[in-house]
Amino acid sequence: MPTVSFSTVKIEFAALAKNLIGEKTERTIDVYLPPTYDTSTERYPVVYFLPGFEDRTMGVTFRDIAALFQAGTIQEMIIVVVPGNNLLGGSFYVNSPATGNWEDFVVREVVGYVDSHYRTIAQAGSRGISGHSMGGFGALNLAMLHPDVFGAVYSLSPGLFDENGLANSQMFQSEEIIRSFLDAQKTILAKPEDQQLTSMLSMRDNFTVAYGLAFAPDPQKPPFYFDYPYSETNGNLVRDEMVWKRWNSGFGGIPEEIDQYKDNFLRLKGITVDYGTNDEFAWIPQGCIYFDKQLTAAGIPHEMAVHNGNHQSSLGKRVLEHMLPFFSELLVGE
Repeated sequence: MPTVSFSTVKIEFAALAKNLIGEKTERTIDVYLPPTYDTSTERYPVVYFLPGFEDRTMGVTFRDIAALFQAGTIQEMIIVVVPGNNLLGGSFYVNSPATGNWEDFVVREVVGYVDSHYRTIAQAGSRGISGHSMGGFGALNLAMLHPDVFGAVYSLSPGLFDENGLANSQMFQSEEIIRSFLDAQKTILAKPEDQQLTSMLSMRDNFTVAYGLAFAPDPQKPPFYFDYPYSETNGNLVRDEMVWKRWNSGFGGIPEEIDQYKDNFLRLKGITVDYGTNDEFAWIPQGCIYFDKQLTAAGIPHEMAVHNGNHQSSLGKRVLEHMLPFFSELLVGE
């Protein structure tokens, strides 16, 4: 009986060149081909999956996917896993002069490579994008910006901020965390210049560094190459509101984005946000609820898929039982 074939493909990507942190431009993507691919001339829809921070998979096994295809539970499709991990753990799938143009990497280079090397149906109505956590944010963001490339989006436990999400996140939820980060920066700046970048890449708060490089980059500020919203003056913490706004506009700024990109959202055939009420990052379900309210207020059709899992535990089950069937129903095949 034909089964799913799987390959890990190494590709050199120009979009990641000229980054400031020494990120390699050779990346790997995982490609799952459906059972009839090698015995037919048919073209197939494609689902792109963006893993989360420090992750490379979508939480399911090769056999799990094969079983769905063989049972006829979902239509046959190509599945492409596009890791967004970098030297700090995550790129957030956005363009940054500090870390490289990850949005272009996914939208132009990966999609272009897959369309030119596999029998795909190269149109938005036959392409879906999904992801988990950092990748859940990336999927929503790229679908919002590129409805001409992706026709539907299914986002799992995405990084989304409500009005207080940034302040409640693990990056800024206490004065102690902020002071510790500032102290770590001072320690690194006291080192010889040729050791500073390596030390920055090894910082304990790598999520904070990665987030800053993605959403508040400053190429003129080595070795960190980003603006941090807090400084210390006479023992007091001082927040730069302009920089804070840049940090918030990463996972936040939702009302403004929905207003700006409403027409793009309306072009999508389907939008689903899937999250667990017991997520240990409490700001994530709060952000999802906020996103739901903003989409509803704007009259943008969407679905919320709510379960009682936490951030990671139900990922594989949600992918197999909800995400892949969602795309199977919506994406246009031959």
